Amino acid sequence: MFSKFKYERISLSLIKLDQRNPRIVMQQPPKSDDEILAYFFEHENLSAFLKKIASEGRNPGAERPFVVRSGKEYTVIEGNTRIAAYKLLTGQLAAPEEYSAAVPHIPTAMKEELLSVDCTIAPSRDALLPIMANAHFGLGDKSRWGYLGSRRAVYEEWKSGKSFAQLATVFARTTSEIRDLLVEYQLYLEAIQLDWTDAEKAELLKPEVAFNPPVRFLQSTGHKSAVGIDFDKVNIAIVFAAPDAKRKFKHLVSKLVIATGKGLGATSSYKEVFADYVDTTAAAAAGGTGTTGGPGTVASGPVGGSGPPGSGAGQGSGQSSGASGTGAVGGSSATGSAPKKGALFGYNVSTNNSLIRQLMKEAKSLNTETYPAAGTALLRSLMEAITKTIVDDQGANPAKKQLSLEGAIDLCLSGGVKLGPDDKRILKEFRNHHLDYVNLGTHATVIPNALRLKAARDCVDQFVMRNV
Repeated sequence: MFSKFKYERISLSLIKLDQRNPRIVMQQPPKSDDEILAYFFEHENLSAFLKKIASEGRNPGAERPFVVRSGKEYTVIEGNTRIAAYKLLTGQLAAPEEYSAAVPHIPTAMKEELLSVDCTIAPSRDALLPIMANAHFGLGDKSRWGYLGSRRAVYEEWKSGKSFAQLATVFARTTSEIRDLLVEYQLYLEAIQLDWTDAEKAELLKPEVAFNPPVRFLQSTGHKSAVGIDFDKVNIAIVFAAPDAKRKFKHLVSKLVIATGKGLGATSSYKEVFADYVDTTAAAAAGGTGTTGGPGTVASGPVGGSGPPGSGAGQGSGQSSGASGTGAVGGSSATGSAPKKGALFGYNVSTNNSLIRQLMKEAKSLNTETYPAAGTALLRSLMEAITKTIVDDQGANPAKKQLSLEGAIDLCLSGGVKLGPDDKRILKEFRNHHLDYVNLGTHATVIPNALRLKAARDCVDQFVMRNV
């Protein structure tokens, strides 16, 4: 990978900041260095970094910035904050007026030392993206690029013309993961286009906004149908299939993103989130456009669905007014009922593995806040069933040895099993930080705790979603 990379000391004056930096999560890319610097001061704690360099000097062991050649100059792709700090301290850039007092004075000798930088010159931006993605997507996609930043990075490259296969190679992800990332960012773009007050819109446009909760909520069994939304992963589009789907989506975003601190989150039930939702389609029902009911009644189901939930908020079931109400995506036969409060998971099941289907059925029905001991044992059983199934499906245990959960995880992390990098990171994090707890909790060695269980559950949440 690094055979075409070069290592040189480059004059600081020849290095430009990157206006396409994935860490800059803005709807319009910055048009000037002033805008980039203002963003770094406001969102990347550039003031503290400047003080650190001024007091300690440049760390000789610091990672080299990655740059690409741009004519006679270079653009820094990885290390923008560092280069920005060097340029401010040497006077090559001036801080925006409101942040000018944050730039400390440094001795002339230190300025001279900062005027050239040891850099790694990459042959192209694309050559750097897999390295950057592996460093910054992080466990649960919440590392330095952040939730929105990571998805926006993929989205921008897609908009530039790259195919799904090219994106999978560039970002070292599967094509299925790439489609998921693109759809999630498209959902965010739909959210910010809704009719918000200035204060609400400002909350949504914050780079650090927590937009994961509504995404995870919609990934739970029956919730997309109940809201009237479908995800078109072929064309990367959000389909608002029901007449009031956009109103419901706005209500969902308001509850789970803007109105924080209200006790609602991604694992809340449909009934909890939409308890105060006022259905404005009831009047139209007389004309035959939908069914009436209590708050949360859906007028029409998503494209290709088996039927809309009829009384999700009124009764908390989330099932169709018809007989089955299956509505699961990708052939899942999981019912359309919403997970109970405190449920371990509520995802659709697409696997034909009977054990996993039974465990996921129980995971949807068990209130782990009331029964953390049962929840801990259930989480352990589910992780064991999923990892063993992955091992068996890929033929990674040809001798058919009896595997423990630890053994199955170790095999999944080995080179003999093909898993996405995110899944491997999650399994490693679970093994290092949560495996002892679920083992001890299951084998009656420690008293199970609902908060400790929730931490373990949240660690493996996306892994479970992708592998059931």
